[in-house]
Amino acid sequence: MKCNLPLIVFLAAGLTLSACRHSEIEEGATDKTFVLSDTMLETIRIDTASLKPVEKELQLPGKVIVNSRYKQKTDVLIDVAEADLESVKEGYEAQIVTESLPEKVFYGKVEYVYPPNEASTGRLSIVLNDPEELLKPDMKAAVTVHCDEGDDMIAIPETAVIADHSKNFVLVFKDKYNIQVREIVTYTTAGAITYILSGLDAGENVISAHQRQIYDALSDN
Repeated sequence: MKCNLPLIVFLAAGLTLSACRHSEIEEGATDKTFVLSDTMLETIRIDTASLKPVEKELQLPGKVIVNSRYKQKTDVLIDVAEADLESVKEGYEAQIVTESLPEKVFYGKVEYVYPPNEASTGRLSIVLNDPEELLKPDMKAAVTVHCDEGDDMIAIPETAVIADHSKNFVLVFKDKYNIQVREIVTYTTAGAITYILSGLDAGENVISAHQRQIYDALSDN
């Protein structure tokens, strides 16, 4: 799951920022007019907060099994505790990293969820493309399965969140003249996405790259 990324990222050094400060308008937020030059606009990235199903990452140990039913595909079998098995459905995306190839990430999907056995463990079958046949039978694998929790929540890139004094903030971008420091309450982070409990609405734009200098200029912290 990814948020929309409508602007580009380039880093420029020696940029001069100017801001006109205004008083706080609500708890956890300040409304401050902030004028950005066109050059500065080219250095930042702006993402739109959107409602997305909350995703959690399930970390599981596994073992590679080559399955001859699939040409140039590999079947990874993972033994899973019954409690975790309930969170996984067929079609969920997964990432696999092996001990033998720690720098290589393989991407696949859960093809089949086997029911739990008498030992209260089940098994997942994850199929992925491996045209170079790098994965070999019995390789130990660390598997991350991306599971939906079912509820929708405001989602933004993890890089948009600024941690400061045990609180979390974002920069809400209205236009080049208006940038607002907004305190938020986060729920969880899964991969590159952070889910927000409060402080931000769907459709609002946040700055998610090279925003620390702007935050330091605007923040009262």
